Amino acid sequence: MNHLLGPPINRLPVELLQQVFLLILNDEPENPNIFSYGDTHIAVDVTSPPLLLTNVCRLWRDVAHSTTAIWSRIHVALPGRIKPLQPFLPSLLEVWLARSGHRPLSLSIVSEQLCYSRDTEVRYLPWLRPYKSGADCQLLEILLSTKGRWQSVAIMSPDICDWSDNIDTPRLRTLKCFRREFKRLNAPNLHRLHIFNRSDFPAAPTCQNICHLRLQHTTVNAIRFTSVIFPHLENMVVDDYSLGSGDKIDIVTLSRLRSMTLPITSDRQEFIDIFDGFHLPMLQKLTVVVEALKPLEVECIRMALAVSTCHEPTVDLQMVTPPSEVDMDIVEPLLSVTKEVTVCGKVLDLLEILPGPET
Repeated sequence: MNHLLGPPINRLPVELLQQVFLLILNDEPENPNIFSYGDTHIAVDVTSPPLLLTNVCRLWRDVAHSTTAIWSRIHVALPGRIKPLQPFLPSLLEVWLARSGHRPLSLSIVSEQLCYSRDTEVRYLPWLRPYKSGADCQLLEILLSTKGRWQSVAIMSPDICDWSDNIDTPRLRTLKCFRREFKRLNAPNLHRLHIFNRSDFPAAPTCQNICHLRLQHTTVNAIRFTSVIFPHLENMVVDDYSLGSGDKIDIVTLSRLRSMTLPITSDRQEFIDIFDGFHLPMLQKLTVVVEALKPLEVECIRMALAVSTCHEPTVDLQMVTPPSEVDMDIVEPLLSVTKEVTVCGKVLDLLEILPGPET
């Protein structure tokens, strides 16, 4: 008679089975797909949880349908087709979102032509769709109907023609997108922002409470201008920058900034210009990305910290060279502006290059 009891996992209390489902979903770093795409067709991605869980047995289907948390994350690839979709696919999206109840949502949105790059570190994407897509409009309308529950959103397409402007997202805390999409959102509680393409910030956005900012490409002036539009900034990461244009802001203050990450570009003076007159009273860690540590790079860092106002932050060097192979004599000049130097987070033993006591 034991075979009639079914597999042992089905004897678990419903609450424990729900926790198992959540562990399965949370083990995936990316949001689960709802659609799969072939050369000429769009289908439901039945291999993607939570849909996969609903196809195991009746019990699992019933438990999955009643577990709102596993439906609160979703990746939607927009097909970019002029004709509308067949009713079943938009209806499935509506059902998926409805099953999430009133939970905050985590969304990632990308154009199907760009699905080869689902990496959230997406680089500069040149493709732009010049026409209005009936299929995209269907899906975006459904997604926008839940905008009041958006908590984390990644819009990984450079230009979605079918967005509306002034989208109110009161619960949005984390946003990754291109600059144009960022300007369309009214997100007063936004906490983390990652902009993929060039960001100049010519005008102050509506969300000024951002604490964590990442810019993949920007200008020297835009970095300094963040002190005006993001006064609560605590952490800033910049992947690349150039000099840009416009008048330089002479003296700037980021009173709460604790961590900053910047590369040293081929024009080292630009790195120094970022810090010139920069008041950073709370800066604890400066991470500098360098290809190779040479005396010119060390002097660039030393001069940048010398022309700014900060209290000897830790300098962390991000480079290929392992800490054991770093030339301590090259690093030594940094001791005039910092108390600690690390390489990829590992503290260098600088005591061996410090002069001993006089005898």
